[in-house]
Amino acid sequence: IHTHDLIRCKHKSYLETVFPEIATSSAPALFLGESVDEFVKKLVEMMKDNLFTNLETTNIELSKTVKLDEETQITIIGKPDILLEDTVIEIKYSATIENKPHEHHLNQLKIYMFLANKNKGALIYFTPQGLREYIIEENIDENFIAELLRTWRSPRYEWECQYCTFRHICPYRLIPEQGNISTINKNKNENSS
Repeated sequence: IHTHDLIRCKHKSYLETVFPEIATSSAPALFLGESVDEFVKKLVEMMKDNLFTNLETTNIELSKTVKLDEETQITIIGKPDILLEDTVIEIKYSATIENKPHEHHLNQLKIYMFLANKNKGALIYFTPQGLREYIIEENIDENFIAELLRTWRSPRYEWECQYCTFRHICPYRLIPEQGNISTINKNKNENSS
């Protein structure tokens, strides 16, 4: 399971394999975020002697197998943005500066910290208003990953559906109802794929 799949809606990950042509049609915000990410990684590589003398890499895929129970083992893979000798750095683009990081971004960083065997991570938001950095110092173990796997559902967060390219065909989508959110089929949502 790829890191970016584990931090979001489980069914969206499945739909992207069934309808790859829809999955590859990027929204402008996604394109902008990916562009900022690639630009920063290239800049770090070019300026590593001045910026990060302890740079390990900006281009490596990591993996670890997690034992969920006696019969189930799942391999988690991920590609962190920047690995330093002691820190994992994750780059994000945001239209605004928030007072706190998004939970799914923190979880993504923590998964990368687990995969890289690092106890320190930095989540850096690039915004039109400037930069915001959040530092995490924590030992992320297999229990954290196992809990993410056990709680992986469709959707993982209520807000995901409004941004999803599959929302019009998804049986698990949440529909806002005058301040409340309901599902199309609540029974299906409990045991979503």
